[in-house]
Amino acid sequence: MFYVPKTNFSEPYFYINIMMNNIKLDSGHIILWFNMIRDLPEPERSRGLDAFWDGQVHSKIWLSEMLNEYYDIKIPSNIYIFGGWLGVLANILFQNSKFYVDTIYNIDLDPWCKPNSEKLNQTYVNMQRYQADTADMREYQYTDNADIVINTSTEHVTQETYDQWYDNIPTGSLVVIQGNDFFSCDEHVRCSNSLDEFMTMNRVTDPIFAGQLPTSMYNRFMCIFRKY
Repeated sequence: MFYVPKTNFSEPYFYINIMMNNIKLDSGHIILWFNMIRDLPEPERSRGLDAFWDGQVHSKIWLSEMLNEYYDIKIPSNIYIFGGWLGVLANILFQNSKFYVDTIYNIDLDPWCKPNSEKLNQTYVNMQRYQADTADMREYQYTDNADIVINTSTEHVTQETYDQWYDNIPTGSLVVIQGNDFFSCDEHVRCSNSLDEFMTMNRVTDPIFAGQLPTSMYNRFMCIFRKY
């Protein structure tokens, strides 16, 4: 839920309150979010709004919070996000990470995502810290240090695709994956019945963090681990 603090309307930010800790989002970035959606023609606007369902936003904020808790590297870090869609997660990480984010690479197979995610992250595009790529995750070539590699769309890919993507992750990278038990969605081809099954399917053997987040429509699973 978005709300403006009533005690001081000069405050330069909004908050999202989602049953967890409050997360700060600069008002200028909120405007970019809304402008991106507003400028889309129908039926693309309805498609873009899907990125802002409560479960989608809750899951991304949860990821940001857990990274802040379990990633304590003090040097600038590069982040690769696969299945990054409209770049909402990238925007949240830029604004709320306790560690310094150098560059975020937002990778999605759908070419529709690139120009729209760049609008949403225009501030960081101008700073040359955000790069959107249209690419197949199985064949992606890393061009910079992969300090953190994220995939929040594991339910959208087959086991073969996931394995090829996983094998291509540089050794030593911190990996964050999310999936769910939302079997009724036609686009989901590899859901999990439980957190344990999610870990097994995604080859997680020694997690730094493993957890489950209930949302209004499904349970979201997440693991953080090192690729060795």
